[in-house]
Amino acid sequence: MDKAAAGVGVDWEAADLCLDLLLVVLLRNRDRLSLLWPPVFDHLSAIIRGKGVDGNLVAAAAVGLLRLCQRLLPCKPEAAEPLLRGLQLVPNLDPEVAWINAEVIAAEMLALVQAASPHIKAQWAWASACNLIKMTSVRPEAFPVSLEALRWVVNNNLTPLNYVLALEASVWFIERAALEHPKSKERCLSLLGRLTAWLEGWAASLAGAGLSPEQLLTFSNAKSEFWLYLVEMLAKLAEHPDLQVRSAATARLQQAAVAAEGLGVLPGSVERGLRERLLPPLELLSKKVSSKGASKDMPQAEVTVSELVRVVSKALLLQLPQLVTQPGFPTLWLAVLSSLSAAAASGNEALSDAAAAALQNLLIMLHDMGVLQPGWSDSQHNLWQHTWHVAHKISSNLNPQMLSPHVNPARQQAIAAGGLQSLPQLPHQPPQIAMQQQQQQPYAGNIPSPVDAAAAVAGTEADGAVPVQQQAAA
Repeated sequence: MDKAAAGVGVDWEAADLCLDLLLVVLLRNRDRLSLLWPPVFDHLSAIIRGKGVDGNLVAAAAVGLLRLCQRLLPCKPEAAEPLLRGLQLVPNLDPEVAWINAEVIAAEMLALVQAASPHIKAQWAWASACNLIKMTSVRPEAFPVSLEALRWVVNNNLTPLNYVLALEASVWFIERAALEHPKSKERCLSLLGRLTAWLEGWAASLAGAGLSPEQLLTFSNAKSEFWLYLVEMLAKLAEHPDLQVRSAATARLQQAAVAAEGLGVLPGSVERGLRERLLPPLELLSKKVSSKGASKDMPQAEVTVSELVRVVSKALLLQLPQLVTQPGFPTLWLAVLSSLSAAAASGNEALSDAAAAALQNLLIMLHDMGVLQPGWSDSQHNLWQHTWHVAHKISSNLNPQMLSPHVNPARQQAIAAGGLQSLPQLPHQPPQIAMQQQQQQPYAGNIPSPVDAAAAVAGTEADGAVPVQQQAAA
């Protein structure tokens, strides 16, 4: 490689042959891997990162590196860390070389995750693998193979270490499919169901594991952070222009809302999920419904708003006993009132009815719990007065008198029997969506909390107290 850097003529065919022989020698001397790998790694690094190196040789080095990982990781798991460091070299490929060879690299990544993913036990290695899968998918011809690699990871080898990374990559693929690969959209959206189900299965696998108090705290925090990040990603997709994407996201949000209690998500995390993740898109989309140009930018936005109202209402009704004990509940309640008010003010009759029904259920439950009473206030607001002021704007039927059993005995009997008024649901219409050809950017949000939670879980599982669950039953 020194001659190439100096501009001296190089016999690239001979160099390619020597590279092949070098890789064969390494494969046939696995017992000496610890001695041979460092100089081989340096040589591959010099080829991939070098200037003036023939593109075919660079591609051969990258592909050869991936094949080494495929062949050696299953039989030499103790060498996983130095081998997987090679994955970090591939993104350094020249852009033109990476583009030309994207299909080949995607196929090698698929083979790698199929053969060796159980031996990838470092978060940085999973980050490198997911990055390569996303990188190759940019070329349209490589997209289906890259998608298969991600689907294999999600369906067969999810772990606490790669859950956040796989979720982020799945959102990336869904966004690209909706924009550029509509035939692959359903296969991408199916990833959301598996990701949601895995979290439930993983949490269930921890039951009865004999965890210490410290381990219980670690896993409780991890479950809460994973759930929060799942809700964040689904809420992001709920704002997508494509109705099919939005509907899939809200369906999984409803599943996540119901699962929160069984998962043991901390009340503070549920509060954050509602206040920071779910309510903002509900209010934003409600305003889009009321705007004149909403039908072009966001077809059938009212359907998504109706679904989000149901998600928020269900989450609150299930978690209200825990949420009212949180110091931030007054702030959350004000945000709920604001979002439901925006839905009711959208100018859509069905949405107004949905918002009124949702608020009525919440008001009755808060009253039955002894929270919604005259004099309820925080340091800045008289919550009793503000609640009824907003409620009356949403529907004239919502007033303090509705809480009296003498006003509506049948209603009170239904509540006493455990039944709450069901929320009206907008009928789904076949989506008529013109694919918008603007550039879609990958999600680049900060995810330190779930990443730190995954690292903490990995440390706990490495102690041997809790078995690593790689595949939870859906």
